[in-house]
Amino acid sequence: MPEIRKHYFLDEYCIIAAERRKRPSDFRTAKPPAMDEKSCPFCPGNEDMTPPSAVVYTDLGVPVDGPAKIRNWKIRVFPNLFAAMVPSPTPSTTEWVALPGHGHHEVIVDSPRHNDAPADFSQEHMELLLKAYQDRYAYYSGLEGVKYVSIFKNWGKEAGASLSHTHSQLVSLPITPPQIKRELEAVSSAAFCPFCNIAERERASRRLVAQNEGWILIAPFYSQVPYETWILPRRHMSNLAGMDNEDRRDLATILCHALRCIRSLLNDPPYNYMIYQLPSDYHLNIRIQPAVSKIAGFERGTGIHINSVPPEQAAAELRPT
Repeated sequence: MPEIRKHYFLDEYCIIAAERRKRPSDFRTAKPPAMDEKSCPFCPGNEDMTPPSAVVYTDLGVPVDGPAKIRNWKIRVFPNLFAAMVPSPTPSTTEWVALPGHGHHEVIVDSPRHNDAPADFSQEHMELLLKAYQDRYAYYSGLEGVKYVSIFKNWGKEAGASLSHTHSQLVSLPITPPQIKRELEAVSSAAFCPFCNIAERERASRRLVAQNEGWILIAPFYSQVPYETWILPRRHMSNLAGMDNEDRRDLATILCHALRCIRSLLNDPPYNYMIYQLPSDYHLNIRIQPAVSKIAGFERGTGIHINSVPPEQAAAELRPT
């Protein structure tokens, strides 16, 4: 029978409808044709097709780009040409209530290799990518007027990726997103950290997928979409800036593992992963949501998601045999 499940500590719900069950193969999507490397603005040699880099990660360190383009890079970071937020916005409309769209929007090109997939990143390269996330979060969260820094990856056209070359994005906002604000209020009013409680309790549940010394990977009890997973630090940590080298190594290991499990089970589906974090009084978490189900009228009209794959089943299928 269908179940209505409540968010761990928010007044939000999802419906687990196993009667609508689908097999992993039912979620497979057609792959869009990849862009040619010669015309891809994210490929080495095409740096002039993008704005100058803010930061370039190489074997020699983290130099800042400029008029002379830096070659032999491993990760490039530069402003998004089609930015959702800009440092100097035009005045806002005088109608109703509107704030200037003051902020920043960056592209983080994860790899110089055109056909690289995040699930194929080496341990070393994933650690470097996490270092880039960590550095850019620390930089933007310290700027005046920044209330929230969103770091996310869209993998695949159905998940919102406009280019097939692997990349992540960062958007800084002058407001705290409503969902984060509700979570922060719930965390602040609790006698203990709800996320710490989740990380501890789920280690012994059927929703556990994997864990290591520093992190836990689960299919959350409140799963909005089929095969959704969360990564949580086992110790309380508000944001990526709080990671040390060992934390980053362990996170790289479990993130690589999660992406490989999802790819293997669902034949490289489109997905989004989002890093939820705040400067303080929060618990860092990463949510990975395969884009394998459609949001239709019921979901849009009620805000309640229908998930056809119970998280207990998803965890069992994602766990290595």
